[in-house]
Amino acid sequence: MSDAPTSVSAAALSFLAGGGELGERMRRLDWSSTPLPPPSAWPQSLRTMVRLLLDATTPMFVLWGQELCYLYNDAYRPFIGAQHPALARPCSRIWPDIWPQLEPLMKRTLSGETVSFEDLPLTVTRQGYPEEVWFTFSYVPVRDDAGVISGVFCAPLETTARKRAEREKEDALATLRLAQRAGGVGVFELDRETQTVFTSEEFCRIWGMPARPSYMLQELLARLHPDDRPRVRTLEGVVAGSALEPIEYRVRRDDTGEERWIARRGEAPREGVRRLPGVVYDVTEQKRAEAALQVLTARLEQQLSARTAEHDRLWRLSQELMMVCAYDGTIITVNPSATRILGWTEAEMVGRTLTDFVHPEDLPATIEKAHQLNQGRTLLAFQNRYRCRDGGWRVLDWTAVPAEGLIHAVARDITQEREAGQALRQAEEALRQSQKMEAVGQLTGGIAHDFNNLLQGIIGSLDLVQKRVSQGRTDELGRFITGAKASAHRAAALTHRLLAFARRQPLDPRPTDVNQRVRSMEDLLRRTLGENIRLELELTPSPWTTLCDPNQLESAILNLVINARDAMPDGGHLHIATQNLQVGPPVSGDLAPGAYVRLSVTDSGTGMPPEVIARAFEPFFTTKPQGQGTGLGLSMIYGFARQSEGTARIESTPGQGTTVSLLLPRTLDTATREPALAQGLGEEHRARGGEVVVLVEDEPVVRALILEVLQEWGYRVREAEDGPAALRVLEDVAHVDLLVTDIGLPGGMDGRQLAEVARRRRPDLRVLLMTGHAQAAAQASGFLLPGMEMVTKPVAMDVLVARVRRMLEGA
Repeated sequence: MSDAPTSVSAAALSFLAGGGELGERMRRLDWSSTPLPPPSAWPQSLRTMVRLLLDATTPMFVLWGQELCYLYNDAYRPFIGAQHPALARPCSRIWPDIWPQLEPLMKRTLSGETVSFEDLPLTVTRQGYPEEVWFTFSYVPVRDDAGVISGVFCAPLETTARKRAEREKEDALATLRLAQRAGGVGVFELDRETQTVFTSEEFCRIWGMPARPSYMLQELLARLHPDDRPRVRTLEGVVAGSALEPIEYRVRRDDTGEERWIARRGEAPREGVRRLPGVVYDVTEQKRAEAALQVLTARLEQQLSARTAEHDRLWRLSQELMMVCAYDGTIITVNPSATRILGWTEAEMVGRTLTDFVHPEDLPATIEKAHQLNQGRTLLAFQNRYRCRDGGWRVLDWTAVPAEGLIHAVARDITQEREAGQALRQAEEALRQSQKMEAVGQLTGGIAHDFNNLLQGIIGSLDLVQKRVSQGRTDELGRFITGAKASAHRAAALTHRLLAFARRQPLDPRPTDVNQRVRSMEDLLRRTLGENIRLELELTPSPWTTLCDPNQLESAILNLVINARDAMPDGGHLHIATQNLQVGPPVSGDLAPGAYVRLSVTDSGTGMPPEVIARAFEPFFTTKPQGQGTGLGLSMIYGFARQSEGTARIESTPGQGTTVSLLLPRTLDTATREPALAQGLGEEHRARGGEVVVLVEDEPVVRALILEVLQEWGYRVREAEDGPAALRVLEDVAHVDLLVTDIGLPGGMDGRQLAEVARRRRPDLRVLLMTGHAQAAAQASGFLLPGMEMVTKPVAMDVLVARVRRMLEGA
């Protein structure tokens, strides 16, 4: 809009004279750009109305024309806000956000109705942001000179400040009521002249009365407990100076009839103050707690008196030495048992320090314990020696605690217990030595029996070989050589049984099909059992794969079958079964929950009583005659099962037979069928271009035998008898393909150490370790690095050559 003056005569605009800023704007406004005609063309009624609002000091406006355009005075400018000036602009454009609310009201006014509102809430945007405001106003119809309603007059009154103040007051009262309820505080005012008590909701709730704005003072006094009324200084018709002093009294609630304790605090009367404010709150639980505390205090005093008497009796009668001393070790008091145990009287000990009585050898430890007590730590089961009055020593077991700046200690005389314990330990040691010698004697007899039989087979066969060679009868040598080898293999098996008992034999765990192993041994087992024992196999159709050493498994099966055969001297029935077994908790201590394959061997033999079952897995235990068995068969089986992370079980009834079960852990790997044993070595085992092998063996016969065999298969062999000699060989030889060394070597360096030193110089050197030593075999899975392998003595020469070839090819 332009404020440039128009060509309208000054006389025509004389009604706009004065009128402040808005009158000046109306005179200068270019009305041709507005929906309204120029003021000179306005009807007289509109001129009169505009003159009225321009002269008024209260906010007024007129909405005129079909679009209800604004005409307002200076007092209305704050209502327009940032949209000023808005002269001759339609109301709908000035207030688009509230026009949906205003338009129906405008229509009613234009129809001839005066529309009035008090505190009408509106949300308007006057300063660039929405705000909630309230107005009290009337929309009055304005007619033109022809009597037609052409506009709306309004003299609004903004009541926003008052409404906000009322809302804040309501919020504050609500907060106060919430605080009173949450804090359990009731508020009141006592009118001194009318004896009226003006109450809050919480006040009425605490008293248990209906919520009312006021009660007469006498109505409240009537609810007091009769015994408490004299103490309440609010008398009829008079309010004394101490009327609202702090006081606690009992009231009878109207709602429940319950008696409650109420505390009251108020303001003392002052000159010219008619209403006296105060508060009340329920202290029933506090009063009950105080009463309970009084009862408890009285009871504790009685108990304390009784316990003090008990303590005195315990102090005098206790058989244990009781002592109180300072942190520096000064003895403050001791009970009469000190005299009974040590011989010193209380007078002789009090005032002296602990160092006067403690054995010199026990002083450092005693002083250290005293420092710990000084740091607030409790002392338990500390033993030292105390000097007696007769010069002897007693061993005391102390318990001490620091408290109230002193050390309170109790000691028990354990001198006789310690002497008895020493005597018992000596007796136990003697018993263990006796049992050890008995076991060694039993082992010696059993092993001597077995080894003598095996040596007889070896020596006898070799004697016959030597005799037949001298006779030129070489066609019979194979039979005697086979017999000697069989006896030698049985001797090796016996050493493995010893290692199995100690759980030190080297295992080669692989995924194994137990059914396959049992079927492959079926012919051997039937020959072992003989004709008078019937063998029956009951193998699960879909066995799980287990993880174990298949060779040791076969040895265990054979041992179980032999034991079963010996338990059926008159013949019988032997049943071998396999089963998939899921073991869940609870289980016995030597078996973890999980999936297992169970192999059971059941005989119909003599059975075992419970006492034999309890010892069956013990080493050297046997029911066979002296010298006819080592007692290691079942020990070996149990050791193999435990090394395989499984276990073995025995179930037996005398006269009805025995079942021995092996439980071996399941593996998800697939078992592979074992290839058939090689019938001998072939050209594929011969050296490729004469590989160089360094052989280290301290036993000359063994070294010569291995040297002969390796050279026979084309290997160039450099030999040494110990570690230092081997290092010199390795230093001299430019290229070495394989180091073959015994683990147990003389000269201060074993085979494993030799391999480590050799690999520092030749990192890629492959190493084959040989051992017949149990401890090294037990460590096989823990100390072999990549490129290292190990064989256990005795080892067949063709197996040794095959292993050498495999390692050289990197298999």
